[in-house]
Amino acid sequence: MKHIIEYYKNGLGIDLTDLSHPISKKISSISEVSEQEKIIKKHHLKILGLALIYIKNYNENIYKTYLKRIVNNKDISIHGHIFEIKQCAHFIETCKNEKLEFKFGNANLNEPDFIINNCGFEITSIRFSEETVDINPGNKLLNTFRNKNVKKYANSSTSLVIDISEATYQTFEKKIPVSLSLNDVKEIMKKEMNFGAILCLIDWVEKKDNKFKSNCIVYEVYSDNCQKELKDIIENKFTKGRMDFEKNNEIFISSN
Repeated sequence: MKHIIEYYKNGLGIDLTDLSHPISKKISSISEVSEQEKIIKKHHLKILGLALIYIKNYNENIYKTYLKRIVNNKDISIHGHIFEIKQCAHFIETCKNEKLEFKFGNANLNEPDFIINNCGFEITSIRFSEETVDINPGNKLLNTFRNKNVKKYANSSTSLVIDISEATYQTFEKKIPVSLSLNDVKEIMKKEMNFGAILCLIDWVEKKDNKFKSNCIVYEVYSDNCQKELKDIIENKFTKGRMDFEKNNEIFISSN
């Protein structure tokens, strides 16, 4: 824990005494939770730190861009940036291993977040604030999709990647009745989508032999016009090996 505090305080420059900052709040809360939850929270902090280090080693400018987005950001949008940071590191590593071209998108040119070869990937997430009373994950997911689906980069060679981990956690933790199921939303997406593909991700922490690792499951929706190269990158590069887990392992979905 000492190294985690050192990294976030001195390495990133986050004021850990300011508990209005989500990262400071998470670090502060570690002393108040169960041993298992402590391990999971530390794991999430470690993964984010490693992702930032990996990005910094790849490109200092991209790293500085993300640093600006999280150090002084105290609202709920920080979680979307954190998800994007982790996906960025994953894409960079995948491109390096698979000999693909990685480009950081330019929002001023209406480009998606990442461009791999000729295919785009736009990253977003759905999340509820602590003050939210009327929680409806299905509607939230559908609205997020529709907001992105009208953008100029929404085309058959671009994929929309949506983190639904926190909403899934809220659904199970609070036993929320689902009025629009994930399958319902996927059917609507299929009919309306301008994107070539939509990927809904649920991250979890997996425990085996007292060791913890990150994993995820990906729910895919493809349009009839999805470009072949995009589908190949998704199925053979992006999601490859990300859903492998053994039946006897413990799975923990958390609020991140």
